[in-house]
Amino acid sequence: MITSAEFHLHLPGILLAYSLLAIGVLSPGPAILAIISTSMERGRGPGLQLALGVVSGSAFWGVSAAIGMSALLVAYASALNVIKIIGGCYLLWLSWKSFRTLVGPSNAAQLSAGLTQRSPSQMWLAGFLIHLTNPKAILVWIAAIALGVSASSPLWVSFAIVIGGLTISISGNIIYALVFSSKPMAAMYLRAKKPIAAVFAGFFAFAGFKLITSKIG
Repeated sequence: MITSAEFHLHLPGILLAYSLLAIGVLSPGPAILAIISTSMERGRGPGLQLALGVVSGSAFWGVSAAIGMSALLVAYASALNVIKIIGGCYLLWLSWKSFRTLVGPSNAAQLSAGLTQRSPSQMWLAGFLIHLTNPKAILVWIAAIALGVSASSPLWVSFAIVIGGLTISISGNIIYALVFSSKPMAAMYLRAKKPIAAVFAGFFAFAGFKLITSKIG
């Protein structure tokens, strides 16, 4: 039974983890660029099929990260120090990367090359494999759980992060597919991509610094 005091104790960390996962879902990477280009070129249906595959890959990494983190902390509580530093450094690297010019439409189109004649199940599998082989996916999940979990956190905290994170992933990826099947919205995004990149860079820098400097325990 989760008490009110226990819930409020862990809520700030959980909300910070949700914020990181939301930024991770929204920031352009291989999966998002594939959804964008597929939705623009083939329409809403194929874009949604690809997005559902990406969400499935996110579910795999989310559950794996939660189980792995919990098992590791049971055996070696001090391992969280190393995890936090690695995750924080990765987020700082993402911040630096976001300051660079975002991948252009031609690169995004390359990510959807070969998807033009695939069936719905094949589109789902393509999305799943794109996310399954994306290092960003697992590292963002690990960093998010490390932000919200301490060595003394109960198991429900990790899975609260996973459930909320999957809700964010489902919403974000489906919205991308729906939005970018509309040409006016796609054009608007391309015009605003630099300010959006600046927002991503700032948040990743904040989360990375907080993860590295957060108190262990």
